[in-house]
Amino acid sequence: MPYATAPDVEARLGRTLTVLEKAQVEAWIEDIEEQIRVRIPNLDEAIAAGNPTSALVKGIVAGAAKRAADNPKGLKSITVALDDYSKTEVSAGTTAEILFITDDEWNLLLPGASGDAFTIRTVGADQRAGQWVHPDVWLPL
Repeated sequence: MPYATAPDVEARLGRTLTVLEKAQVEAWIEDIEEQIRVRIPNLDEAIAAGNPTSALVKGIVAGAAKRAADNPKGLKSITVALDDYSKTEVSAGTTAEILFITDDEWNLLLPGASGDAFTIRTVGADQRAGQWVHPDVWLPL
């Protein structure tokens, strides 16, 4: 079940999507959620535990889909001259450059994962110690 829907993107765009746009936005939502699941494989369990919340994930996914809907060709530059009409478009051209989650959004999804090359983070004890975390895996105390 997707966390964001086409109506969530419509609300952020401030307009109703056409039938073709709606199909494209739904595909983008799937792609964006898959990007999140690559970094957070246990996304559903994390949301059930409340970190991140489903509302946060919905907002980030819908926001990324809105950015793509605002610029579906991934244009980086447009030049238009008025006299003797001339038009130049420079496109990103790849889906990865159109569908993206910002660093700030990743920081919200993965608290404590931000920092620079010289940041050292300590990791606390696994809160699941002394429990079965999978039918075949026991985390000792």
